[in-house]
Amino acid sequence: MSAIAAIKLSSILARTALSTSATIGVDVSSSGSPGNLDPEGFTPTGIAKWVDRSSGYQIGYPSLTLSAKAPTKTSRVTRVQMKYVSPTLEVTSPSTSTGIQPAPTKAYDHTFNGEWLMPERGTQAERLAFFNRVVSLMFDTITASDGTPTDSTGSPIYGAVVTLDKPF
Repeated sequence: MSAIAAIKLSSILARTALSTSATIGVDVSSSGSPGNLDPEGFTPTGIAKWVDRSSGYQIGYPSLTLSAKAPTKTSRVTRVQMKYVSPTLEVTSPSTSTGIQPAPTKAYDHTFNGEWLMPERGTQAERLAFFNRVVSLMFDTITASDGTPTDSTGSPIYGAVVTLDKPF
């Protein structure tokens, strides 16, 4: 992408996504089982955590954490923080002298950190419209419920993340 272009946002998105597949568009893990994030619990600081245990190796569990902090006397905003981590394990082979494959190790993580700051005076309708606009930044195309019309959002996020294009 060589120039900054307009980005179209939508404040009226539904909370469901349309799949491009004839079958349901839910990920399946590399082991063939559904890629579900199951509740893990709460940390002592009140952060909720979900993990996908389908890899079989704790070091390779994708995870989602979510926290919501109420306004304080010094900060009159509700702060919602989300973090998604998708680890990639090193490829190992049983090339040791014993012929036993070594324990897996983590090669790297793909990580998303997101934070919403919402003034305590904001209404639920304003928060919903704000949420939908932020979500619409993740889409290349927005389609009406009847399948037409379809409109390109012009969002540079896909190119910046997937193909590492500069956003300008």
